[in-house]
Amino acid sequence: MKSKPVRLTVTGVAYNRNEEDEAMKLTTFGTLSGDPNQWKLRYTERQADSNEKHDIIMTMGGGMVTVERKGAFGSDLVFQKGHRFEGSYRTPYGNLPMGIFPTQVDYRISEEGEGEVSLRYQLDIQGNYTSVHKLDIAFQANKRNGGA
Repeated sequence: MKSKPVRLTVTGVAYNRNEEDEAMKLTTFGTLSGDPNQWKLRYTERQADSNEKHDIIMTMGGGMVTVERKGAFGSDLVFQKGHRFEGSYRTPYGNLPMGIFPTQVDYRISEEGEGEVSLRYQLDIQGNYTSVHKLDIAFQANKRNGGA
């Protein structure tokens, strides 16, 4: 499939030990490309409080999801159920070691450009547990901007 415009709804919740849950919901536009073996979803996140921009490239295939987050605060993550991944969280102030342990890695994508991604994972920064995260992304072909 050549690149197809999509409309996304991104919902994320961080469950912290002694704090209230932190929830985030974002609706944005992006593109979907690929085939049943490997899909690429590209979109841009903007932080409401700072207008900071992050370009996201999510690749789904072979039961894995990889996420490249580019911008002032960036990371490269690999989600494979039951496999711990260690990387770093890049900030303007330096890099922090980061680890994730995914407990759910699901995605479903149709040739028509509709689909969803569901990720559940434990996050630690500098070797210390920080929170459990739930990330759900639903998308569909953006018919208004020339999608199918």
